[in-house]
Amino acid sequence: MIATVPLVWALLVAQGGTTVPSAPSADSTRPFTFEAFYRVVATHHPVVQQARLLERIADGEVRQARGAFDPTVTGSWDRKTFDGTRYYDYVESALKIPTPLGVDVKLGYERTEGRYFAPDRRTPSGGLLSAGISVPLGQRMLTDERRNALAQARALRDYAVGERAAQVNKFLLTAAKLYGEWYEASRRQQLAREAVSLADFRLRSVRSRVRQGDAAAIDTIEARLEWQRRTVQQLEATVDYRNATIVIEGLLWNERGEPVSLDSLASPSLAGLEAQPIDSTSVARWLTVAEQRHPSVRKVVAKVKQAESERLFAVQQRWIPLAELSYTPIGARDEGLSALGEAAGTTNDAKLGAAFKLPLLALKERGKYASASGKLEQQRYELALVRRDIAISVRTAANDLAALDTLLQLQRQAVQQSRLLRDGEQRKFENGESTLFLVNTRERQVIDEELKRISLEAKYAAARAALAVAIGEPARLPEH
Repeated sequence: MIATVPLVWALLVAQGGTTVPSAPSADSTRPFTFEAFYRVVATHHPVVQQARLLERIADGEVRQARGAFDPTVTGSWDRKTFDGTRYYDYVESALKIPTPLGVDVKLGYERTEGRYFAPDRRTPSGGLLSAGISVPLGQRMLTDERRNALAQARALRDYAVGERAAQVNKFLLTAAKLYGEWYEASRRQQLAREAVSLADFRLRSVRSRVRQGDAAAIDTIEARLEWQRRTVQQLEATVDYRNATIVIEGLLWNERGEPVSLDSLASPSLAGLEAQPIDSTSVARWLTVAEQRHPSVRKVVAKVKQAESERLFAVQQRWIPLAELSYTPIGARDEGLSALGEAAGTTNDAKLGAAFKLPLLALKERGKYASASGKLEQQRYELALVRRDIAISVRTAANDLAALDTLLQLQRQAVQQSRLLRDGEQRKFENGESTLFLVNTRERQVIDEELKRISLEAKYAAARAALAVAIGEPARLPEH
């Protein structure tokens, strides 16, 4: 594994266009670690930014629902004049203040002038002041259309938070797999370069031994054939690496929403992702976090809140009649607000109102209650299923990570053992006890075992991200 150094933003300096990195040598690269790549993508990529807009839209819906509680000022003026006579002149204004408790406070002023007007609209010359309240007595005491709409909007915002996290989850898992492919392509290219260099050195050595009479001429053909085979593999690995680099570069954006180019010396590194044993304590901690923060849980919990709010509203309509009482003391404007205080608590100078409504069969209300109750029960079952599925996903991802850890340890041992066999065959060849064909065979086995190890390391990076996604925290890798 390549040694790590702190990532510098020089790797992400914007350039004028996309530059395909050339194949850097191992001793002239700057590691771009998986964790650093993961952070950059999780912070600046347009897909992540677009997902965040879901919360902004939901915040707008909540603000819109709160608008039902905005105090409102109304005013009107109505005058009729005919043949030089002013029939009437009505002036009305009011301030209405809704409250979260369902009680509405109303302040008003009205003035009537003219020769012909409705008797019930008569006021003192200076106008009439009023201040009163409207109180629900049956339905709308616990909740009403405005409070229900606000509760629905808040639940929708919680749903948007979960949906944003779900989209980021899915995208970051894809990005992690692409980084693993980039890492694998880079290591394959490096291994192919070393194999070609070794084959070239052996070809020159065999030619020298043939000229000196220490080896058969056919060994030259064997050595050249192996060099050609490895050269083809190097060309294929170089193309794969360049294509993987272009894909990785396409995932890099800065905080201004602009694509950035990858430093030509940047190379993938899994430093910081060293495998460590996974114990039951870690799994239990991850399960707790997943049950609380996983986006799928958040989304279903939001649906449960919506269903609970809807059923509460339906309960009122099903069992409680609609009744409302309004009381508004009134007084002449010339007497000031003191007149309202004197009128309060009496019926002498006041407006009183009451309304009552009770459906006899309540078919609509009963149907709405049954529908809301069914939806709530459905969402509760869905929540239980989602939590169960998430627990399974976390345990499965942890098992995969632990299995890859074990496989990596075994594969590293296989690489060491294959190298010992290759070195032994090489010594036998130098002593004239083996053939170049067997040496090449042993070396191919070393290359195959190295490729398996590289593939497992790339899978380990993707599995680490898969565990983060299963836990529900896509922007933070799980810590051992």
